[in-house]
Amino acid sequence: MTPRRLILAATALAAAALAAPLPAAGAEALAPGIWSNVEDAYFAEEEGRPRPEEVFIEVGSDGRWRAIDAFGTEAGPWRSGAIPGLAPRAGGSGWQIAGSEIRRARRFSCWVSVRKFAAKPDGTPDWTFAGGLASFDQGGRIAVPGGGVAPDVTIRLRNVTWAKGSRNKPALVLYVHKDDPARAESYAWASPDAALVGINLRWVQASCARVEEGAG
Repeated sequence: MTPRRLILAATALAAAALAAPLPAAGAEALAPGIWSNVEDAYFAEEEGRPRPEEVFIEVGSDGRWRAIDAFGTEAGPWRSGAIPGLAPRAGGSGWQIAGSEIRRARRFSCWVSVRKFAAKPDGTPDWTFAGGLASFDQGGRIAVPGGGVAPDVTIRLRNVTWAKGSRNKPALVLYVHKDDPARAESYAWASPDAALVGINLRWVQASCARVEEGAG
């Protein structure tokens, strides 16, 4: 099973959970945009909690919502009304789905360039380029197929908040994956409120810039 198929299978399980008849609040409670529990899920086991399925939800400006996957692809139809399991977090700070905290993502536009297997006729490296790639900083992924001329690459964005007790500071992190959807080849980080993050591994380069609300 390919890395993307593994991620899509997990997304299908989460989408099925969203269709379950659980007590819920209306989607209008959430601001329009993409919401995910990636950070809550990532450190759950480290904090001694069961790890929930990753959930990605897109809320439209009209109050409708739908399940998506980490690539931003539709994983369910647009729906009106309640989001199963949606409830305020204790103390009124944010939202949760079935007890797992969800956070609103910031949107980014990215480009990726990968060195081809074959050099140019003059012997210098040749590169692919893909730009204008939409993603988001709560576990968003972009698949960049090499088309047989370069390695297949996936980049991932997270706005990381570390497990309770960690000395690490929050950070905006850009990951590069090849064959393993969980373990990155490498990663780079910036301030959590950064508008730009990039990476250069000599064989792949990528950069993601924040897209302001209402733009594009």
